[in-house]
Amino acid sequence: MTKRAVFTACMVLAAIVSTADDVATVSRVFRLNHVSVSEVSDAIQPLLTARGSLTLQPQLSRVTVQDNPEVVARVAELLVEMDRPPGSYRIGIELLEGRSKPYPASQEIDVDARLKRMFKFASYRRLGRTVLEGDLGGSAQADLHEGYHVGFDSAAQEPTPQTPWGSADFGDRIELKNLTLEKIQAYSGGDSETVRLVRTSVFLFPKQEVLIGAVKSEQAETGLVLIVQALELEGN
Repeated sequence: MTKRAVFTACMVLAAIVSTADDVATVSRVFRLNHVSVSEVSDAIQPLLTARGSLTLQPQLSRVTVQDNPEVVARVAELLVEMDRPPGSYRIGIELLEGRSKPYPASQEIDVDARLKRMFKFASYRRLGRTVLEGDLGGSAQADLHEGYHVGFDSAAQEPTPQTPWGSADFGDRIELKNLTLEKIQAYSGGDSETVRLVRTSVFLFPKQEVLIGAVKSEQAETGLVLIVQALELEGN
């Protein structure tokens, strides 16, 4: 998308508010697609003159800037640079198995308190883990230990023409669509069967971690926990 196209997309309203002292005051409303209102607020404030103002509407992902035309134009250029879709992702995935009886000491791992609260297993072991990297808009998949396979389609989450004005600020959240966990069951004679255990979509902010359980019932003796985390891109 060109800078002009981005500018046109983010500028919602423009109006001349006053002409006091022969200096026109312009007001423009910008809707943000990829960054949060709080992120752009600190960057805009130093650009404003003494007569300028900034109105924030986080729930609508909008900022209103009122100042002289030159300042508002600089703000528009700044938002073109800041309000860009994230270009890449780095996702950490870990698969754990929990059970009601303790695992041998050589297999058992420590888990955090949040996982213990969500899933009432006495002991956990790690089945596999991996880090998947790529460009948003593409797909990724990996084989984990013991025949488990994970995959997803990635996308930047951004407002669509159907998004209500009252929707929450998207910030730089990304979406993992069709996140699947499968088990490839091998049989004697070379035959195999693929069993889908999880299929869902998740939204992740930077460094956010999501726990996804695959438990047959609350009384199940064993169950799987898929841990998905948005990791910081290398070099940042």
